[in-house]
Amino acid sequence: MDRIRWGVLGCADFARRRAIPAMLQSQSVELVGVASRSLDKAEEFRAQFSLPRAYGSYEQMLEDPGIQAIYIPLPNGLHGKWTMEAADHRKHVLCEKPFASSAAEARQVAEFAMRRNVRVMEAFMWPFHSQHERARAAIRDGAIGVVRCIRASFSFPIPRKPNVRLQPDLAGGSVMDIGCYPVSAARYYFEDEPAVVYACGEIDAEYRVDMRMSGVLEFAKGPALVDCAFNLPFRTHLEIVGESGTILMPKPWQPDPEATLILNGETLKLPEENQYVKQFEHFSRCLIDGTPPRFGAEDAVRQMSVLDSVLRSIRSGQAEPVVC
Repeated sequence: MDRIRWGVLGCADFARRRAIPAMLQSQSVELVGVASRSLDKAEEFRAQFSLPRAYGSYEQMLEDPGIQAIYIPLPNGLHGKWTMEAADHRKHVLCEKPFASSAAEARQVAEFAMRRNVRVMEAFMWPFHSQHERARAAIRDGAIGVVRCIRASFSFPIPRKPNVRLQPDLAGGSVMDIGCYPVSAARYYFEDEPAVVYACGEIDAEYRVDMRMSGVLEFAKGPALVDCAFNLPFRTHLEIVGESGTILMPKPWQPDPEATLILNGETLKLPEENQYVKQFEHFSRCLIDGTPPRFGAEDAVRQMSVLDSVLRSIRSGQAEPVVC
């Protein structure tokens, strides 16, 4: 077997723009079809990408024995439910971030997948880009000394109108939707979990979700200063400060075709690549080879534990421990 037969569960615009084109470029992916609650919508996606099948319900796709793996780009609050539904049908799952609505649900999903003997992974694409692989290798080689501080941000304005990102019952809010990127980067580069989180933010009176967050994650080796917002200008930034040097990435989550990495003041330009293709290729190869993914269910549970603590801290106004 040299290819995994995939299905896309949900017709999100993100899947149209990013995920499906990447799946079609991956050598280890055979994209069978797409499912929607509306057969017309599924057929629209099928026709646009010349896929073999369109499914008029999620259940119909999960019952197809010809599909081995599922990609889930649904709204945040549906990730846990449909990952478990897919696992119950013995399908492997690559689920968009956040992995679940809470750490408790993430643990439930991870344990359920393990009982069903399927692989599940949270779809953080950014670590698969070579700018991060290069940066982490430089850190391990001692290029900047011991990492002592990380600064990371992600913000962009969204309209004040009905939007799944603004629905509390669908795990909306800036922390879950985009704050998860700076948090995951802090964990990735410290190669550790924070013990304590202190965060402040703005809870929108109308939509009842966090619109903005700034926080400090306390790691054993130093702090990570993270922020995110739905009501600030577009900003992405990642700075890693070591005892003897720095690494700066102006666009850490969605780099330009030629990514820029600034290592100790030297600007490096990296060859063009597609981090989404690399992500799908990695997970498919894990299924083919029977090897665990780089970021498995346990990592997703730890990530959700930190996000839980951030959200608790916003509401309590106090430092909150992280319990992984």
